[in-house]
Amino acid sequence: MRSAQRGRTVGLLLAGLLVIAVVALIVVPRLGGDAGGGPPDGNVRTVRVLAGSEKRDFFADPAVGARLAELGYRLQVDTAGSREIATSRDLTPYDLAFPADAPQADRIRAARKVTKSYVPFFSPMAIATFQPIASLLQNAGVVRMDGGHRVLNMRGYLDLVDKNTRWSDLPGNTAFETGKSVLISSTDVRTSNSAALYLAIASYVENGGNVVADSAAADRVAARCAPLFVKQGYVEQSTQEPFDDFLTIGMGKTPMAMIYEAQFVARQLAKDGSISPDMVLMYPEPTIYAKHTVVPLTADGDAAGRLLATDPQLQRLAAQHGFRTADAAYGRRLATERGLAPPPSLVDVVEPPTAAIEERMIDKIVNQAQGRPG
Repeated sequence: MRSAQRGRTVGLLLAGLLVIAVVALIVVPRLGGDAGGGPPDGNVRTVRVLAGSEKRDFFADPAVGARLAELGYRLQVDTAGSREIATSRDLTPYDLAFPADAPQADRIRAARKVTKSYVPFFSPMAIATFQPIASLLQNAGVVRMDGGHRVLNMRGYLDLVDKNTRWSDLPGNTAFETGKSVLISSTDVRTSNSAALYLAIASYVENGGNVVADSAAADRVAARCAPLFVKQGYVEQSTQEPFDDFLTIGMGKTPMAMIYEAQFVARQLAKDGSISPDMVLMYPEPTIYAKHTVVPLTADGDAAGRLLATDPQLQRLAAQHGFRTADAAYGRRLATERGLAPPPSLVDVVEPPTAAIEERMIDKIVNQAQGRPG
């Protein structure tokens, strides 16, 4: 009798342990290779990241953190302007650098003698504005509709700036009667990649529809582009700040802001009320793509960067934050599901100048702003 009771007790204990083991398999994420390339030892690795500020919300998303934890990584993210990341920040403490464009990534790779890089997602440059502003510029002949999206003719816009046109000068202006100059707000061209790409677009147009490729052209074109930045007065160092001003302070402070398309689209997709009905997106013509590029600085940084570029779930989360990914069909489907127009296919897209030419133009603009000889 006692032997039978002991047998039943042992059986119940074994059954209980089996249930516990099954539950553990369900609730504890697998961190090994089968889960998508996590650390082989099963530990969660902390990876320090220095990223462009425009990716702040992506990395702050709990779903992104949870997916990375499933894969075995916890990211500690600092943000800065992408040009600052590439030119003046000490990268020694970090496992990966994540600037907003390939030329900045190339600088980091060259300085750190890194051969690898990954492009998890990309975004065209765009202009956040308001319906009354877009209508004024359309009446002035510099904005048009192309399919379902607005296009700002950069040649026409640069001519307005060159003539020192003020909003009050535009014909039929009863919506924005101010003596402020017609000007796109940007970031500091010394620190921010979005401002450097704005310069790349403007310099292409001022150079007769050609990428600036030599020193003489760089000096000539920079002198013509300098007012785009000098006339703004104080500017922020990274792209998130002027976009936040656009969202919160409104048209009086920021009638137009040069941003990454992803910043605007992410807020539209979130349906959090931050994009009001009178806020619209315009695309400069030509425009330019920012290729958000991971530069791994350590082995853990390489593994985490590769996951950002290849893990399907992280790629879908990037699309939910407005970025364009290799799976364009998912981005279009996501927009349709949220009641938005799909991202437009952009044809008039240009390339930036080389890093050396870019630096020369920026130095010229900074010297002009400070009243020094070019």
